[in-house]
Amino acid sequence: MLNKTFSQTNIIITGAASGIGLELVKQLLPLKPNLLLVDIHLEALENLQEEHFEVKGILKTDLSKKEGNQVILDWVKTNWNHVSFCFANAGIAEYGPAEKQNWKEMDRLFQLNVHSPIQIGFMLKELFPDKSFRLIITASAISYWHIPGYSLYGATKSALLQWARTVWSEKNGNWLSLAFPISTKTKFFERAGENIPKAFPLQSAAKVAESIIHGTSKKKRRIFPSKLFFLMLILSHFLGFLKKIYGIFEYRKYKNWLKKQSEA
Repeated sequence: MLNKTFSQTNIIITGAASGIGLELVKQLLPLKPNLLLVDIHLEALENLQEEHFEVKGILKTDLSKKEGNQVILDWVKTNWNHVSFCFANAGIAEYGPAEKQNWKEMDRLFQLNVHSPIQIGFMLKELFPDKSFRLIITASAISYWHIPGYSLYGATKSALLQWARTVWSEKNGNWLSLAFPISTKTKFFERAGENIPKAFPLQSAAKVAESIIHGTSKKKRRIFPSKLFFLMLILSHFLGFLKKIYGIFEYRKYKNWLKKQSEA
């Protein structure tokens, strides 16, 4: 089934040099698609290409800038006559008290996490209007479930979900999927702050990528890599105290982190 879905297709993966993006690359390669790997770290992409000779397309661009997507579009126009899938995975997080989040740079964060994946989807649909296409955006469980310390990051992921809900409600969003991974064992959150606590539960990037690929092949609108989180999400509608208990648990971790930061 997966071979049939992805074989000989043209696929874009952003944030491809590490974490979930890198796992998507590794798991898609055996299915024999044509890949364009996009990241801000060119050296990491070059190393990836040396390791996997099947990768023909690599591209450095900064998707936190408005013009970042145009670099992708120009490459596609030159090299391909359609795009089958775009895994819009690139993103960054911030962690800390709400009043100390980097609000001066919030435009950059929203551009990368929200505007860029939305924009690339519409740009590709417009470029190849008669071709089958699917946009898969890596959102986050935080879209549904707030966690202390992630005020600005949570705002970006919640914005994605609300946008997607609106697109789906307009009855023409069958080309769009959102994935909602929980905390993942990558360096992604480490870059958000020093020794930040990992929210429960924790999942491997390989498992997340596997779920995203499988969900994409099934054309699912919402992809939940963690069955435990999906169960918690459902139960919390009926058992409100579950969310309160979880919030207390994560708040304690947040307060301990603040204490350690003040002592450092």
